[in-house]
Amino acid sequence: MTFVSSSEQKPAARLIIALLTRSRRAFGVALVACVLNGVASVMLVATLNRALSAPASSDGTLAWRFALCAVVALCTRVVSGVLFARLSQDTMAQLREHVARRVAAAELRDVERIGAAPVQSVLTDDATNVSMLFFALPNIVMHGSIVFGCLGYLAWLSWPVCLLALTAIVTGSLGYHLGDRRAIASLQAAGQSQDKLFGYLGALFAGAKELKLHRARLRQFVDGQLGAAIGEVRDHRRRAFSAYAVGVGWIIFLFYGFLGAAAFWPSLGVRANAGATAGYVVVFLFMLVPLDGLLNNIPTLNAARVSLTRIEKVMAEFGSVSVATAEQTSSTHDARFRTLTMRGVTHAYFHERDERMFRIGPVDLTLSPGELVFIVGGNGSGKTTLAKVLTGLYEPESGVIEIDGMPVTEGERAAYRERFTAVFNDFHLFDGLLGIVDPSDASRAAADARANALVAKLALDHKVQVIDGAFSTRSLSTGQRKRLALVVAYLEDRPLYLFDEWAADQDPAFKAVFYEQLLPELRSRGKTVIVVTHDDRYFPIADRVLKLENGVVASETRGGGVRTAAVDVVGSGARGRMEFVRKESER
Repeated sequence: MTFVSSSEQKPAARLIIALLTRSRRAFGVALVACVLNGVASVMLVATLNRALSAPASSDGTLAWRFALCAVVALCTRVVSGVLFARLSQDTMAQLREHVARRVAAAELRDVERIGAAPVQSVLTDDATNVSMLFFALPNIVMHGSIVFGCLGYLAWLSWPVCLLALTAIVTGSLGYHLGDRRAIASLQAAGQSQDKLFGYLGALFAGAKELKLHRARLRQFVDGQLGAAIGEVRDHRRRAFSAYAVGVGWIIFLFYGFLGAAAFWPSLGVRANAGATAGYVVVFLFMLVPLDGLLNNIPTLNAARVSLTRIEKVMAEFGSVSVATAEQTSSTHDARFRTLTMRGVTHAYFHERDERMFRIGPVDLTLSPGELVFIVGGNGSGKTTLAKVLTGLYEPESGVIEIDGMPVTEGERAAYRERFTAVFNDFHLFDGLLGIVDPSDASRAAADARANALVAKLALDHKVQVIDGAFSTRSLSTGQRKRLALVVAYLEDRPLYLFDEWAADQDPAFKAVFYEQLLPELRSRGKTVIVVTHDDRYFPIADRVLKLENGVVASETRGGGVRTAAVDVVGSGARGRMEFVRKESER
């Protein structure tokens, strides 16, 4: 019986084989246990059938055989159930790790284009379908073994009766296959609708403020868009499992017809031998339950195969970057460099505001250690995109980025990114000093002390503490979380720093601290600092000010390059302002 098309089977088969590679021994033992369970079950019915027609003198031998088969059936059932339960959870964990690593290894452009909704759907609904395969698989193998064993026993009893049973099963399978194709199509459509549903569920949280302020919008969103997506998933799955229910009913009906024909068709000779008739009835009734169980588990098998195919397709959208390549990064943030140069670099992307393709470049730019550069320009001029290209998050479509005259190749781009520490405008703050403090490192107490000293200097110590490399809370305002992200950036201690509108969410006191103390202190340590900003009152602090217009550098102005001999992160001039902010925030 064909469950999915051959083109869909190949990626699903590749993925499941890859996931089971580490558990192949347990998987093999579980399958053998299932087959042995089927054999023991058939031996049970054969022994019971023989006992009904055997003389009383053989009852003791048959009873011991029956007991032995029952014990074997019990043990193999338990062993296969336990092993498949472990395989289910192990495979789900491996699948989620596979997806997470694939997304982590993908290029930023692909991550932004695809979004979180398909991945969330894959990690929840599709991963659950795959895990359920391992609860259905033992039943499929055991019930299949019992059905085929019963057919073999029927063939030993009577070839005509066995052929009649096979005819009923084959005829029923043809009708089942027609419904199966419709069910597969409905399951695939349900997966696509599930992606939309997860997108709307994300909007339910991200847009909570806007929904609370507008009752009509809330009603239209929940009852309209979100409700429609929920209804689509429900309807597609209804159609899929209804098709399976009709198919199972059709096969069982034909099996009843087979029972009637075997019992009432005189030419089969069933009525001529009462003992043979009893044997047929016992085998028929014993085979009915496993056949029903086998057919009812096929939808779970098909749902898992559709989910595996969908997972592979979603992962293919993230490109073919290997996880090993992404993880092979050297300690380039410790390396010295003399110049970082962009030569004729361009990059195009879809500009949502103008609904057109927008291109930055060609950009020619050279950066040196101990230099503070501001990038300015109006909204939509390409500042953030240029920052992402500069840091290696976006690949240049033309031109080249060079370190000390050597071009950064495709294979070196992951290592090149390791030179940068960046706090973007849409930054994410993790819950600890990930990548900076090793939880098993004995020196993490010293790292905590350094981090807490910076936290105190940024007037956050009354809100948050760093304990064992983790933040005690992230329930902070946007400006406070940006200050905490700045603490992480300082501790990374890399040669290039990029701040994208860092001061936009800060009050004047912290803006002054950032521009007058923190940036010059980084520069004095030999760091290359790039700042995307609109704060024109601080332009004189920079060594250079680059103005972007329509994606190109329209002008370059030399700033004052005001340098301070800052040794402490926060100077005495700013300390009074910090104390005022601290008192205000504690009130």
